[in-house]
Amino acid sequence: MYEYGTMVHIYGQAELIDATDLEGVRPVKQSRGRRTLDKLLAAGLRLVAAREFDSMLVADIARAADCSVGAFYLRFRDKDAFFRALIAHYVAESRDTAVALFEQHKDDRLINALVVATGERFRRMGGLLRSAIRKRMEDPTIWDPIRENGHFIATGFIEWLAARQGRALSDDEEMRARFAFQVLYGTLNNALVNAPGPLDIEDADFLVQLERAFRLVLLSPGAAPAVK
Repeated sequence: MYEYGTMVHIYGQAELIDATDLEGVRPVKQSRGRRTLDKLLAAGLRLVAAREFDSMLVADIARAADCSVGAFYLRFRDKDAFFRALIAHYVAESRDTAVALFEQHKDDRLINALVVATGERFRRMGGLLRSAIRKRMEDPTIWDPIRENGHFIATGFIEWLAARQGRALSDDEEMRARFAFQVLYGTLNNALVNAPGPLDIEDADFLVQLERAFRLVLLSPGAAPAVK
């Protein structure tokens, strides 16, 4: 049911995607090159947790990884290729987490687990996602993996619901489920970029209210059609 084949490589405590098949990431032929690539990706993930990616220089990334700028360019064509590798890591982590949650939960506690895991990931990778949201205005392909990941998780949730109920969902039920995810991701994106309030993404009650909104969209049949 869940087909996803991204390889995972472990560096320290970070689970890093095997980025060598991404455009702009140079092939690694030796274990030393693999370690350097991993160090750079791990450093990028640490940095983006604390600051906007757009404000980083290649020199900042290399310094955080204890590498030279030359070593960076041996592994990555440019900063854009590095950014796309970080996006690929975000997508791989998100998918792996969702698939694990689908397998672990047999009741609607799954909804809480999904909302909390998604919200915490947005908090942790806010700098990366804010940069991706801004960059997609100039290059929409930046956002494609994130959008596709959202569809993947929504489809997995629909399959989970159908298996739980022992029947295929109706068109209306499927649309409500997909729109619940649109509300989830849209609210998180808006909170990251615009902070509209009344709750900030870091507020303790934010995820509580976000889960409530998800459940309301999922379960509400909506208003009856207008009579003409």
